[in-house]
Amino acid sequence: MKKLEDLLITFIYEVVSLFIIILPDPARQKAGVLLGKLLFKAVKSYSEIAYRNMRLVLKDDMTSAEIDQLVESNFVHMGRVIVEFIMLRKLNRNNFREYIDLSIEGEEYLKEAHAKGKGVIIYAAHLGNWEWLGAILSFLGYPVTAIAQRQHNESFDRSINKIRRATGVKLIFTRKITQRDAYVALKKNECLYVLGEQYPLSNGWPVNFFGQPTYAFSGVVRFAQRTGATIVPTFLVREGWRKHRLVFLAPYEIPKDNDQTRQQGILQELTDQVEMMIRKYPDQWLWIHERWR
Repeated sequence: MKKLEDLLITFIYEVVSLFIIILPDPARQKAGVLLGKLLFKAVKSYSEIAYRNMRLVLKDDMTSAEIDQLVESNFVHMGRVIVEFIMLRKLNRNNFREYIDLSIEGEEYLKEAHAKGKGVIIYAAHLGNWEWLGAILSFLGYPVTAIAQRQHNESFDRSINKIRRATGVKLIFTRKITQRDAYVALKKNECLYVLGEQYPLSNGWPVNFFGQPTYAFSGVVRFAQRTGATIVPTFLVREGWRKHRLVFLAPYEIPKDNDQTRQQGILQELTDQVEMMIRKYPDQWLWIHERWR
């Protein structure tokens, strides 16, 4: 029964995707808004986590009414991300700028890091449109290998990963990832795309995030130290429907002789960079994750 349910969900997703693809663009935007509002109303477990997280870390900055409004805006943003992800079926290296009103800030950081030939760790977050981020880097000509998490629904997992791979992004998965997978990508001078702000399943080091104690994935700084790769914090933030700004921040290099204390300090700095971006765009982060445990 579970397999049949998964296949049905995937079938519905594929039908909706085809419908989204043939819609005129203004209707796609409206579909994203409606989808977000539907998720907000229908999936109470997600909205409750978002409320809880926002109240935990934003209670001194926002009133309860402002947080209520922020949660709804956040779900509308997620609906738009889903529709934009479906639109990846139409995008490629030759036409992506026809679909994405894209501005780029700080690309010199990535160019300089990649020119060193030791690999680049793209340190990103579930902020803005993180799915388009990996695709855009690939479309811009950078070799991208992304660390992704398998979905429990195997048929749905195959469907979305087919779309990701079609953009030129290679994938390695968290449940099967070995250090060697990441090292091989970096040794090939690829951009290892890591969404590093969520609670780590393993290899976590303590950090403060929004003033709350939690953990962050330590592999980012450990990979950088052992391979000589440069860490470039990178975000694709929404400025409108299909309008995004690709932001590269100042890079980090981890000398071979850095001890764990210094490495933890850099991991905290990376966490601070993510927090800074979330505070600028609080409606664009994935608040439905159990970040503080």
